[in-house]
Amino acid sequence: MIVVRMVAEQVAEPEEKIVFLGAINADNRLVPGEWMGYLIEDYDGPQKYPCVLVTDSDGARFDFCGWESWSDADPAAPYPTNVFEKALQVGEYFTITDKDEGGSDLPDHIPQSSRLEAASHGYR
Repeated sequence: MIVVRMVAEQVAEPEEKIVFLGAINADNRLVPGEWMGYLIEDYDGPQKYPCVLVTDSDGARFDFCGWESWSDADPAAPYPTNVFEKALQVGEYFTITDKDEGGSDLPDHIPQSSRLEAASHGYR
């Protein structure tokens, strides 16, 4: 198992990047579990929001912590993803489903593509 640092850019909003650590197997797929990361937004200066990339009985998701109301008491906001289903290669895409994108009046989840920019190999 190799641990890598991955950086992915939101396609629709290039001001947003997700950076996370994770172990990959021989097929370049993320090993199921919980992996730490953060989202960087750079609209009026960079802001970082911590997240956990999780796959468990509830499915695969990014849990973004405290970013909706800026309160430590807020639970993590889950955003489903298919990143565990794909071989991770630089330039490849994966999807994060943003339940709030476009306003709270929308009944459906809006999938957003992210492109993997870099994967730096770390430790075995």
